[in-house]
Amino acid sequence: MSKFKRLFEEKVDERQKMDLLMVEHYGFWLMFWLLLAEMIIQGIILDEGDKILGEGIVFMVVAVFVTVSWAWKGVWSYQSKKVPGIKSYLVYSLWPALIVGALRILSGVKENSGNMEMVLNISAISAAYTFSISFLIFLIGGGFAKMREKKLETEAAEEAEDEEDK
Repeated sequence: MSKFKRLFEEKVDERQKMDLLMVEHYGFWLMFWLLLAEMIIQGIILDEGDKILGEGIVFMVVAVFVTVSWAWKGVWSYQSKKVPGIKSYLVYSLWPALIVGALRILSGVKENSGNMEMVLNISAISAAYTFSISFLIFLIGGGFAKMREKKLETEAAEEAEDEEDK
């Protein structure tokens, strides 16, 4: 065995591997939400978004990667066995819309404290736009995940039939 392969050879048992995956899981989500909080605080509240390009790119790459990977595997979350439906997508889309609306109000008050009507109008438009885009993304991603889920179920059923025939 080459030195390179020995360097990356796994030397842990199943329990240790599950422990490592759990630590990686919590570490990933801690990094993800702290990065989002840092982007909100530094980018919108403090610096008006001038210096968060790098963090924004990293955040979006990770978010898109995780979403596409979940859909590719035909799973949605730890809390649900099946991919949710339209009602759930509506609720899921409401959260980013409310957050974007609130952040637009915060940044608008900082910039235009004298014209609150304009700030509220821009915030409502931003929230509606975010809701629409989020819902569309959930609809497309959920549809893709449902297709993958069905394909994986039929493949598993075919494998079970093949095993029974042998």
